[in-house]
Amino acid sequence: MELPVLDKFCFVFGLKSGCLAMGIINAILTFIQAVILITFAVAIKETAEIQSKREEDAAMASVVYTIVVLLVVLLVVKFLVDLVFVYAVYKEKAGILKKYCIFWIIFLVLYIIGFLKSLFHMDAGHVIANILFLAENFYYIIVIRSYLISINEDGVL
Repeated sequence: MELPVLDKFCFVFGLKSGCLAMGIINAILTFIQAVILITFAVAIKETAEIQSKREEDAAMASVVYTIVVLLVVLLVVKFLVDLVFVYAVYKEKAGILKKYCIFWIIFLVLYIIGFLKSLFHMDAGHVIANILFLAENFYYIIVIRSYLISINEDGVL
């Protein structure tokens, strides 16, 4: 099954302006998501220190804490790459955009693995924020792919 190709962003705007808007919004959302996960990591660390009497719970909290810290590092790298993406869309650099798509897919796979591993240790708010973040990112991949197809002369990636 292939991803759909869009003609417009949100059925109204052009793909270039949509990619620019999504790039800026996604950079902001990535930064906010990193801050949310930092607060989650602090809460896990405090819980682990309180429950350090039970070795089993402390070990699991330590694993989840490590995964959350790795997710935060991924989000910081993604924030910087999002800024490069905005530049590439503005200058219509198809080579950078293709590399960005590959990075994006790898990032999403790693993020989903980390999210699923720490899912049952999160509050409802953290889960909802992560699900909305993932849904927005899947739509974003479709928009980027559509824009790439539109700027390539031969119409293929």
